[in-house]
Amino acid sequence: MSHGNTIVREFVERLRKAPGIAVKYSSVSRNVVDISGRVNYLAYVKGRGEAPYRWGVTANVISRLRRQSRRWFVVLLYESSDTGYFLTPKQVGHNITHVWPLGKDGDYKPSSGTYLAASTRFFSFKAFLADVRHAT
Repeated sequence: MSHGNTIVREFVERLRKAPGIAVKYSSVSRNVVDISGRVNYLAYVKGRGEAPYRWGVTANVISRLRRQSRRWFVVLLYESSDTGYFLTPKQVGHNITHVWPLGKDGDYKPSSGTYLAASTRFFSFKAFLADVRHAT
């Protein structure tokens, strides 16, 4: 298992342990988790364990999320389950239209730096939960 996948697995386990939150994997994609309880949303979670921090955000998954009636977010983790970027649907829409390149493989290619300048960066799991509760 890659370090990025380990980070995502740890992040999902931490969500499961958070008070008042239930988590299960969604049928949208294996990288989308369904989070309910105190908050109610879908989270598309990707992880990178090594620099340079570049993720593959699949266009097809974004399209499926946009068709959902529920609120959704993109979470791009790096180095650990405590550090990452939190993107709202509006930020994702702007990025896929104006900022992120689309690769031949069907993935948008965000990377740290200017490609994620408009996103919310978090440095702790607690800060992530606060960001999510504030955005819902």
